[in-house]
Amino acid sequence: MTQEEQMIHLGNAAEETLKNEAFGAIVNQVISNSFNTFVGTAPGDTDARTAAYYQHKAIREIIDTMQQHVSVRDEINGRNKETPEEE
Repeated sequence: MTQEEQMIHLGNAAEETLKNEAFGAIVNQVISNSFNTFVGTAPGDTDARTAAYYQHKAIREIIDTMQQHVSVRDEINGRNKETPEEE
């Protein structure tokens, strides 16, 4: 499998995962839990607030990376449509 094919495969898998209803529900629950932990803790409870912040940041990083893989796939597919393969 070429690097381009791998990138397309990752984009397809990422899109499928992002569209998965159960995945979306779980992600939303994790984000909600981290937000509730953050706002539900005392301002002086820096350990709990910091952990909640980094948990939220990590899940956003995962989602953003998956969306980036989808965008890269779309760009590759668009470029391949513009330049027909030589026979």
